[in-house]
Amino acid sequence: MGDAVATEGNTAPLSELIGRLRREGVRAVSPNGVLGDPSGASAAAGEALLAAAVEDLCATVRAWAPTGAAA
Repeated sequence: MGDAVATEGNTAPLSELIGRLRREGVRAVSPNGVLGDPSGASAAAGEALLAAAVEDLCATVRAWAPTGAAA
């Protein structure tokens, strides 16, 4: 994405959007595909969030995998 700047999308609380999101997808509630206001986001924060999500997923898979299974 480089230096591109994301624009604000639908800023309604997720609790108001979740039903329609599940039924119809993001485009139904946000034509530009953005949920919330990304103006305070940074590449560093995004990298940290992604790293944490990956680690959480890996830990979940390790805990679920049968004993002796390849990691």
